[in-house]
Amino acid sequence: MIVAPKEHYRLIKNKLEDAPTFVFSVLDFTIKGTVYADSTDYKSLLIQTDSGLYYIAGQTIDELLIQNLVKFFEASVNQAKRFTLFSANSCWDQAIEKCLHKNVGKIQRYAFSFDAMKYKKRRSDTCEYDVAKIEQFDMQHCLEFDKKYYNEYWDSIDNFIENGIGFCVKDKGKVISECVSIFKSTRYAEIDIVTDLNYRGKGLASIVAEQFIDYCLANQIQPRWDCDVDNSASIRLGSKLGFTNASKYNVYFKNSHNVQ
Repeated sequence: MIVAPKEHYRLIKNKLEDAPTFVFSVLDFTIKGTVYADSTDYKSLLIQTDSGLYYIAGQTIDELLIQNLVKFFEASVNQAKRFTLFSANSCWDQAIEKCLHKNVGKIQRYAFSFDAMKYKKRRSDTCEYDVAKIEQFDMQHCLEFDKKYYNEYWDSIDNFIENGIGFCVKDKGKVISECVSIFKSTRYAEIDIVTDLNYRGKGLASIVAEQFIDYCLANQIQPRWDCDVDNSASIRLGSKLGFTNASKYNVYFKNSHNVQ
């Protein structure tokens, strides 16, 4: 296994037909991470963010890459750090489940395609509240997307302010709904939304997401929508916003008996 030099990231990005948004965030230097590979041919890849997200993919199941994945997992247990592993396909699923066995749990998620024509034909909700771009002040009065969130997924608030996308709905200055890019690259922006429990049912998530999507389209960025397969509310909202053709994938995480 080798560590890919940063000057090869563009080459690696061009080899990837598709991948989670955080993978492209690493390859575009938007967030910190490391790229491991079987060789300089880059037929198999293991991409890691500093926050403990992993993605494994490639044309062949490389055993050395798998062995090192196990070492990363064991290190995450010993150091009480996050370990969340995204798999590219069923072949890698089998390899992961064979080597990590009962040490990991699995959740299934959907990745949706964005249909711009369907989005443009949507029926928009009216909003009685103020909608604005998220500023640093708003982060101090957020619902869930706080300093801890931005440090985990963006390395820092400053990095998000410089490279991320975020909009919010306010009621008399109070943040009541937020839509931010949990990850972003030069090409993609993955949506994360939260709405105050006391304001749900008013269509605020749809309204703030539209601001996010409109910004993406104006800047030639493709919005992305992922969610757990059993999150029916997210699936309905995504469909309303033009996200269709769900593709299922697996995410692996440490079982509770491994959490220290």
